[in-house]
Amino acid sequence: MDTGGGADARSDAPELASALDDLKRRGSALLVVGSVPADVYRRASARMLGDGDRRRLIVTGVTDCQDSRLEGLPRRTPEWTRIVEFEAPARSTAAAVCTDDSTASPPGPESSTDSPPARDPLAQRVDGDVVELGSEVAKTIAQFDSIAGGLAPAELRLAFDCLPVLLAECDLETAFRFSHVLANHVRSVDGMGHFWLPRELDDEAVRVLEPLFDAVVELRLDGTELQQRWHFRDVELTSEWLVV
Repeated sequence: MDTGGGADARSDAPELASALDDLKRRGSALLVVGSVPADVYRRASARMLGDGDRRRLIVTGVTDCQDSRLEGLPRRTPEWTRIVEFEAPARSTAAAVCTDDSTASPPGPESSTDSPPARDPLAQRVDGDVVELGSEVAKTIAQFDSIAGGLAPAELRLAFDCLPVLLAECDLETAFRFSHVLANHVRSVDGMGHFWLPRELDDEAVRVLEPLFDAVVELRLDGTELQQRWHFRDVELTSEWLVV
């Protein structure tokens, strides 16, 4: 597949709709790329998490902010929605993806940096290595499958925000193996997962990880307008830039 968006770029709406329906029907994993701010990514992620009755699992870093993707959900209970917060042993603050850097400000003179962040009641924290993270995510997916009595196609929606943290803490080979296992785990229950890596399409890590995924979704800002472009792996199809 030509991910450059050249001769293979098409605007045929029925073909694009068919490719998207196929991802929903058989389960899929998406790699979301593009150097956009975290809050902009979350807008696209919220769309990918879907509406209606979905089992949603967000895997992110430890944060003291409420995740905007969960606002207004009709079923914000542990049977339907879970958050796994990953705190790596030596986590780089540059790899954090939960805080909107454009609005963050340093602590004031009366604030305490020792105060623990407000915990979301749906959150389960993992303090450890990637093995523990993978185990917790797999356990949560299995619990959803058990609660549902077998997940329907596209019922499970996973947002995995921690690729930047994995690449900061581990080598690319470890991130590759982890992503490979988790992507296949999502597909095994016909779920849909998206993995965020805020780098450009031609970045080395993107090129290495891309074959693991059913499609790559590029994000960009055109002024204040968020746009996305889809590159499908199994069909020779690259969409035009679409408004999110």
